[in-house]
Amino acid sequence: MANLIGPAFNVSGINYNEVGIRDATEAFVSDIFAKILNSAQNDDLFKEDKLIPESNAEKWIKEWINVEYANLLTQQSLKPLVNQIVNSFPPER
Repeated sequence: MANLIGPAFNVSGINYNEVGIRDATEAFVSDIFAKILNSAQNDDLFKEDKLIPESNAEKWIKEWINVEYANLLTQQSLKPLVNQIVNSFPPER
């Protein structure tokens, strides 16, 4: 799967003309779930009481981990959703 979307990736070297519908759909679904995971971590229900505030580096690492987790989740558990989105596109001619 091509990693197209996400804060942890450098997208300047990607040739978008060679990206297929399935790769783009997997990247789209992964990005959605990474955003869900990142927003859940910022929710008051998930925050821990800390004496020292979290640094930007810790936030970026957690976001990167969420992006990787979302990629794995998309490839392993969300194939039915990816297939449904791919099948909604008209056939390529």
